[in-house]
Order: sequence, then C-alpha cells, then structure tokens
Amino acid sequence: MLGVAVNSLIFAQLAGRLNPHRTFLVCIIIVAAMNLGAIFAPDLMILGICRGISGLALGAIIATVMSTAGRSNNPDMTFGILNACVAGMGMVLALILPQALRFYELAPGQGLSESDGLFAVYFVLALVALFFIRATPRTESEADSESSVPEQPPAPLSGWIALVGLGIIFMGHGVIAMFFMRIGRTVDLTPEVIGLVGMAASGIGIFMSVIAGMIGAKFKSMIPIGSILLLLVILAPFISNPANTIQFFLAAPLFLFLPVGMMPIFLGALSRVDPGGKLTGSHPAFVTLSGGVAPILGGILADAGEGFVLNGWFAVACFIIGAGLMFSVIRTADQKR
Repeated sequence: MLGVAVNSLIFAQLAGRLNPHRTFLVCIIIVAAMNLGAIFAPDLMILGICRGISGLALGAIIATVMSTAGRSNNPDMTFGILNACVAGMGMVLALILPQALRFYELAPGQGLSESDGLFAVYFVLALVALFFIRATPRTESEADSESSVPEQPPAPLSGWIALVGLGIIFMGHGVIAMFFMRIGRTVDLTPEVIGLVGMAASGIGIFMSVIAGMIGAKFKSMIPIGSILLLLVILAPFISNPANTIQFFLAAPLFLFLPVGMMPIFLGALSRVDPGGKLTGSHPAFVTLSGGVAPILGGILADAGEGFVLNGWFAVACFIIGAGLMFSVIRTADQKR
C-alpha cells in the first residue's frame, strides 16, 4: 500500500514526460513477476519484498493511467468510464477471489496456502493487461520518446490542499465502510445478505460513475459535489448505528457508492486547474494512505464508544473538513469552464 502511494506521487510528476506504453509494459511485467514470486516465496521476508516491489510498479501504473485521463479531451467522462470499469472489476473479483482461496487444494502437499490463490489471480490478470497496452493513448509529444517534452507548469497549491481534503473524506468514509460487515451484523443480518448489499452498491456505482461523468462534463462541479458530501454527512450517523434492517438496507448502498459518484466530477475539476495531469495522477496516493489509516482509527473509535456511533460522528467531521479544503479548487475549476 505504501509502495502504491509513494510511486503514484513520483510518477504523477513524470507521467507527462514518459512514454506511457513503456511504463505500462515494464510495470505490468514487474507486477506479474512479483505475484508469481509471491506464490513461491520461501519466507515472509521474500514475500514482503515481492509485495513491496509489486506495489511500487502498481503505483506507477495507476499514476500514469490517471494522469493520462486527466489530459484527455473530456476528462470528466473519461474518469466516469474508468471508475465504472473499476467497479465492474470489483464485482468480478468478489466472485472469483473466494474461489481462488481454494487454489492450494489443486496441489496438496506442495506447501501452497490460501493467499497463493489470490496471487495467482493477480498474476493472470497482469498477463491479460499486457494485451491492452497498444490501445492506450499517448500525446503527440509522447509518441516520440526521444523528443524534448516541454516542462509542465507546477500544479497549484489549492489543488494539493484539495487532495488532502479528498484523503480526509475517504478516511472518514473508511472508518465506517471498513466495518460494513460488523455493522450489518448488529441488526442480525447474515454475512451473505450483507455481501449482497455490498454487491448492489457496486452495481449502482457502475452506472452512477458514468452518470457522474456526464454531469461533470456538462455542469459546474460545486453543486453536485456539495450535494454528495451533504448526503454523506446525513447518512453517516444512520449507517454507523442502524436502528433496524430497513434503515441499513436503505442507507448502506447509498453511503458506499456516493464517493465513487463524486470522483469523476472532482477529478474533472482538478484537470481544469492542472491540465498537465499531475494532480489527477497523484490522487491515488492520498486515497490509498487514508484507506490504510481508516481501519486503525475505526477500530480505536469502535473500542472507545458503544458500537460504531463515534465512527459515524468522526466521519461527519471528516466530510465537513474535507469539503472546506476542496472548496477553493472547485470554485477555481468552475470559473474556468
């Protein structure tokens, strides 16, 4: 996770000067090799090294994808389609990964474990990704890797402040979403039913991402982003302490997919204040780091309070603070339309 964050920050600053095809080819090969190595790792140290290197390569891939999308002709719609594909792949993995955990049963006595099935899936997906490299876009200046690419202007400070705000928002969302299963059990729902609620949220997220991209492409960002954040503020106390199953069913899917719906619009706004794509390429670092902190904070809050009530109010505070930090760059982006 740390490798993804660090390298996404680095490559977001370099993406406009590098040939994306070469970046994708080299990094996807590294990801495939490291996941294969993780399957046969003899000890935890080697496994950690393989996962760390894979994370660095994955960070470079994500940053290059996001930076390239930020330089597209219609970034809002590009990010909407991109988020929809990610949500769709999440649903596919939700079906595949539980079966992959039984991978070790195919070769009993060979020292394989349940986690090796996950690494095998990641290895196969990396190989499949190699076939899509030639279809990825690049600008005219990137097409000639030997040419001198003009230096992009630095990203505005307000954009970096907005990314900090985005990280705080996702941290607030994570202190609830990471405990989604446990919250559902408080109203006597089975894990299977809770899983279906999560899958429904992913399905809604696919369509909402595309709709959000269309909204971002046609309208200013302030009202839709503000509306989504307001809904998150309202829903957080309800989803963190549901009174009954109906309240959970109504609030949970909406709460889970709202940040996904916000992202195409917000990233489109970032691309207007930073056409070079440095901000959009850097955003995975802030989201990833906040996602790593959220389970720790969420666990502390849950232990300190009764159930997950404190988690809900902490999330509300995060949404409000994050909105304040994002306000300036959204207003600037709307003025540039």
